[in-house]
Formats: sequence, structure tokens, C-alpha cells
Amino acid sequence: AVPTDARAFVMVGICGGFTTFSSFSLQTLELARDGRMAQALGNIGLSVVLCLAAVAVGHYAAAAIPQTQAAAKVPGSVDQGRVVVAVMDRPDRAESLLQAATRFLELMGGGRLKALAVRMPPAAAIMPTEEVLTAQRAAQIRAQEEDWAGQLRIIAEAAVPRAADHGVRIKWTDVEGDAAETVTAQGRQADAIVIARPGRHETQRMHDCLHAALFSADCPVLLVPPGFDAPLGRIVAIAWKDDQRAAKAVLASLPILRRAQQVHVLRANAAAEVPAVLTEHGIVAQAHIVVAGDGSVGDRLLQEARRLGADLLVMGAFSHAAWHERLFGGVTRTMFAKADLPLLMRY
Repeated sequence: AVPTDARAFVMVGICGGFTTFSSFSLQTLELARDGRMAQALGNIGLSVVLCLAAVAVGHYAAAAIPQTQAAAKVPGSVDQGRVVVAVMDRPDRAESLLQAATRFLELMGGGRLKALAVRMPPAAAIMPTEEVLTAQRAAQIRAQEEDWAGQLRIIAEAAVPRAADHGVRIKWTDVEGDAAETVTAQGRQADAIVIARPGRHETQRMHDCLHAALFSADCPVLLVPPGFDAPLGRIVAIAWKDDQRAAKAVLASLPILRRAQQVHVLRANAAAEVPAVLTEHGIVAQAHIVVAGDGSVGDRLLQEARRLGADLLVMGAFSHAAWHERLFGGVTRTMFAKADLPLLMRY
């Protein structure tokens, strides 16, 4: 029976504060005043560590649940060509992303390129415990998102004639909703997803889109570095490891490998052998050993790819468990941070 602002102030600002952090602080102070300093410090450490651990368990458990609501994957037919989704983000790099996506789809045999912009709902753009979503604030957020999507649409429509010259049809798709769920649903109806490689200061929306593209959409993902405008698919390097993900990445890239001028297989600390999956499909390749040296395995793979003049690197994503990569790093994390050439990845 009270206004929304007043209700949020009482429930979140007062009740929520007294029942969480204030209680924790009071209990810790009482332990310290009673001379039980070890218990006070233990209360602090265990409360913080267990809270973070519980949140992490909940987050990764939810992320592991299959997206059963999404429809089954239906690849593009021979007549219609392939369907590739380009996840649009910043207007300043949208043009280079579309150019790379157009070239990629051309190498895959042509088809339809869906330029996708996922607008954030107003309720997802605020912190509920710090801000009240008034009607005025919701209208402001929605106007900002529509302006952002409008800028991207202008860029996408300008690219239509150039794409048509390469046998690619661009279709604009503008959706308001959860970024991860939208990318998952769109990707499961497509043959591949093209997305910008995340930068150091990337928005959470793009990190969510990339995570969904790699782990939920069940299709190959092409990551395009910022400002990339070089040819794509002439000299292809394959970061090979004997696991299922690398083989799936190679199978997804076969149309490109067949048209490439050179194909190189990079193997870290292993014999210089061409994988059977390439020879079985008639792909001629040269094998190279990436020897131990300065930097991580990912750094040395990138150095060797640059030395060979590669304009595309094919690899499996997260050869370690995803949690291991997040905590300790790995080849995939290095590529996310440092790759200056497109990455075709498959999980």
C-alpha cells in the first residue's frame, strides 16, 4: 500500500542491510570484544570464502543446465546456403565484423548472414539493490538501447550491396532479451556464429554472448579481433591437440581448408604429424612442432602462426575444464586476450 520507492527503501535499504552485513558485523564485533579474536577472524574469512564459493557453485551449476527450451539445430539447406549469425556489439567495430563474417560465409559457400543486435531489457540494466526502476528510468534505458541498435542497423544495411557481390544476403535481426539466451537460440538454428574477440574492458553483455556461443549454441564460433581487415582463409593454421574439440573444429572448417592456399598444423611439444582427420578428407597440410620457449603455449602458437603468415587459426576451445581455464589460464584464455588474427573455435 506504499509507493514503490518507499517499499524498496524499507525492504532493500533497511531490512536487507540489517539482516545481512550488519548482523555479520555485529557478531564479529561481539566475538572480538569477548577476547575470541581467532573466532572473529575465522568468522570473517569463512563468511567471505563460503559466500563466494556458494555463488560460484550456483553460477556454474546453472550454466551447466542444458538449454532445453531452445529448438533443435537445423543447418541451412543446400538450396538456401548456410546461415551465419553475426553478433553485433560496438558501432566502431561493426563494419570490420561484418566484412569478416561476409568473407567467412563466402568461403563456406554463401548463404544468409543474420546481423544480430540483442538489446538489454531495462530491468537487466540496473542493480536492484542500488537503483529503483521507475517508468522514467526504464524509458531512458530503452531509448539508449534502441539508439545503439539503430546505429548498428545503419551499418548493417550499408553492407548489404557489398555482401551481395559475394553471394551473401544480410538480414537485420533486433531482439530485446537476455543476451545469452538469445545467442543460444539463434546459434542453434545457424551453421556458425561470428563475434568480436572480447577486449580487456569488454561489456558483460558481450562476455555473456561469447560464453553462450561457445558452450550452449552447439556450433562453430569465429572470433574476430578488433580492427581486423585483412584477407581471411588464404593461409590457415590449425592448433592441433589429440582431442574431440580440435577434431570438431577441423571438421567445421573443411570448406575453408579446401579453398586455402596453405594449411599448417601446429603441435605443441608433439611429433610433427598431420592429423588423420585432414588426410581422410584430402587436405594437404604441413606439420610444425611448436617447441618450448619463452611465454605460454598459447603465446608460442600465436608467434608461429604469425611467422607462417596465417590469417585464420582453427582450434578447439578449452582443452582443460572451463573452471581450470578461468582459474589458472590456458591456451584458450591466451587467445581471448592476445590473438590478432581470427579464431575459428569449436567446443
